[in-house]
Amino acid sequence: MIFIKSKKKLILLIILIIIAVALISFLVYVSDYYHADSRALNALSSTNTYTVDNNDNFITFTPLGNKSDTGVIIYPGGKVQAESYAVMASQLAANGYMTVIVKMPFNLVIFDTNKANKVITNHTEIQNWVIAGHSLGGVFASDYALKQDKIKGVIYLAAYPSANASNGSFKSISIRGSLDNLTTSEDISKNLDKFPANTIFITIAGGNHYNIGDYGAQAGDNNSTITREDQQKLTVAYILEFLRNL
Repeated sequence: MIFIKSKKKLILLIILIIIAVALISFLVYVSDYYHADSRALNALSSTNTYTVDNNDNFITFTPLGNKSDTGVIIYPGGKVQAESYAVMASQLAANGYMTVIVKMPFNLVIFDTNKANKVITNHTEIQNWVIAGHSLGGVFASDYALKQDKIKGVIYLAAYPSANASNGSFKSISIRGSLDNLTTSEDISKNLDKFPANTIFITIAGGNHYNIGDYGAQAGDNNSTITREDQQKLTVAYILEFLRNL
């Protein structure tokens, strides 16, 4: 009987150790993420063309003056701080589009894939929504659009759908850099049949993966041959054209 009790205690101890190791490993993994740089942080201030509300869940850029009835939701890339997309969001807001960057638990969209629901619920003044996602964020943005009637467009930023979206009713645009080594042209080609039928495909010459946001360099990616500012300027221009023709 003593032997059995000791064996049970040993098994329980082993289980607790395994759980502790798994928890520590997870915390180490999620604590190592890409932080927004100073350029992104500087874009978090309100201006004479838009206001910024930065809380625990969302970063909302609200245009002042003429405002479109179409809004933009942004899902960040995996392990990328949400603030990293502030420059892009601010430029869209300056052109009249409310833009909301969604903050994800542990900077991973997989932990709250439907968080855009709260954005839509909180902003009933917006009639139509477009959801953009960078890298892993684009995968789940695409999945979300398939489940939400108010999503009229998807912007794949260095991303592609993992689930079949070819029958999706929304319009879409795919934008990536020619030197992107994390979402390659082969990745796009292999998943071409999953994109909505009316997708516009844009490749920015000399652009890479991490220049979509402002969070420094990303492991495994190629260096770009154009500046981050130029790549983002082109990206925003293509997005604005897409929004105007939605």
